[in-house]
This record gives sequence, structure tokens and C-alpha cells, in this order.
Amino acid sequence: MSSDIEQIALTETIYSVHLTHLPLMPAIFCRLLISALGKQFRLPGPGPVTKARLHLNGVIPDRQRIDRYCRVCGFSHAPDGPIIVPPGFLQTLFIGLLGRYITSDFFPINPMGLIQTGQQFESRRPVRINDPLDLSCTLEDMTVTAKGVFTRFLLEIYRENQVVWQGISTYLTRTPSRADRVRKTHQDPPLPAFMTIYVPSGTGRAYARVSGDYNPHHLSDVTARIIGFKQAMAHGMWSLARTLACLERFTEFTSPFFVEAAFKLPVYMPATLRVGSKQVMAGHGRHQVFFDLRDAVTRRPHLKGRVTHPGKMS
Repeated sequence: MSSDIEQIALTETIYSVHLTHLPLMPAIFCRLLISALGKQFRLPGPGPVTKARLHLNGVIPDRQRIDRYCRVCGFSHAPDGPIIVPPGFLQTLFIGLLGRYITSDFFPINPMGLIQTGQQFESRRPVRINDPLDLSCTLEDMTVTAKGVFTRFLLEIYRENQVVWQGISTYLTRTPSRADRVRKTHQDPPLPAFMTIYVPSGTGRAYARVSGDYNPHHLSDVTARIIGFKQAMAHGMWSLARTLACLERFTEFTSPFFVEAAFKLPVYMPATLRVGSKQVMAGHGRHQVFFDLRDAVTRRPHLKGRVTHPGKMS
């Protein structure tokens, strides 16, 4: 392991907490402010960090919220018929659990300014509205790098005691003492672009209403500056969902499939972006679609990733 990378020790025993409900978002943000005042932007102290798992059972996807999510992210949907929950939506069910975790005593660092840098998920079976779901959110690992502290959470959805969806959400907490040690990396050439999309300035607020993610740096320029950002930026998960919606024209999101995405430069709003893609056949008959989301003028990357269909061809 590189000298610039250090794994933070976690306890071997997982401490489980079963929740009967989630606090309302205003309460979570009050906890966020209180937690931010009590925790500094520094690395955890000596000794292992408690590895915890939060459970919430009996969550039912809401039809109206899914319809609004589809409109905000650009997914096609059938408003009058049975609906399969679109890719990416299930991650929004964990916003409250994640907020509860990072504002608890289990999370050892300041949660303010936490930025999502990656998301991967595996859809094992279709999930429909009115399916009762059981959720769990577990601290997977914490790693110190030149950029700061990366934290990964394992997200799992069970239906009738079987995992139907599993994801990993990765977040970065920047540490000031390491800000000047970040190395620039080589950028891959853009993928062939097939669509241009416009991101209005209110996109962050629109996505917050359907996802529950009201982090201040997504809502307005004013609230973004309060916590140290120069301008409001779109949610990384909106960028991913909007890109997946664009891919619907030639990619079927029928389970099982796997999505892996890395969030690169922030999408400051408003913005004009280009969506690129490339389809390849991988080993064992796997069909993969690589995608990227870039600035329409500079071609600088905001999002890179791939969709994998095991044993399927288009």
C-alpha cells in the first residue's frame, strides 16, 4: 500500500441499531449542525472506529415520489401501469439512514462538506412500487489519502429476507493539511457524444425534493458559499441518474445489472453537458456500456462509469 494511503482501523464486531422510523429532514439538519460544531476537520484518534449497521424495515417506495423522480431525472415511465423502480432511485431511500449515521457518535469526523465521489450498485431483482423493503446501512471502510478521508458505506435492500439491491456509496472529507498534496492525473479522451443536456440553476432544489438530499451546497449559490463552495453544484446522483436516463434509448435496465460511477469535477449550475457512451462485449458474454458526462465546451469530465449486463447482448 502506498505511503500516501492509510486504512483506518474499524472494530471487528458490528454494532447493530434497529430504527423504527427516521427523523424528519429538519431534525437531521439540526443534528448535522450540532455534530459539525462538536467534531473538527481532523483524522480519527487512536484506536479502532466503531463499525455500525443501521437497520430500517418496512420501507415502501412511493408511487408519486417515483413519478417526480422520473421527471426530474428524465426517465421514461408508465404513469398508469405497474412500474419498476428506476435505476438510482433506490439509493435515495438511504438518504435518511446516511444522514442519521454521519450525525451519530459512530461517525468520527465532521460531516459538514461531505462530498460523494462514487456510487456503485447491483440490481439483482426488479423492485416494484408497494414492495415492502428492509434497508441496512453499514460503514464499510475509511481510508486516508492525499485528498482527505474516503468513507464507504454498504447499502443493502432486502425483500422477504433476500438481497434485491446492493450498493456502495463513497464520500470524501477533505483535510486542509493535505489539500496541497493532490496530484493531477491524466484525463482519458472523451467517449463519442450522442446527446447534449442543459442543467438549469434550480436542478439541485428539484432533485432535493425527490431524493431528500438537502445538502446546502446543492440548493443555491448563497447556501453553497456558507459552507465554503464557490457556487451551487448539482447532486452527483442526479448526474448519474440523468446519464442513465439518456442511455435508456439503447440500454435496457432489466435486472440483473451492475452500475459503477465515479464523480469527477462538480457540475456548477447552470451548465450545458454532453453525454458520451461506448458499448463493448466483455468476457463470458457480458455486455458493457461505458459512459461519461462532460462539459459541452471544455470537455472536462464530471462523471465516468459503466453499466454491465451479465450474459446479455443488445
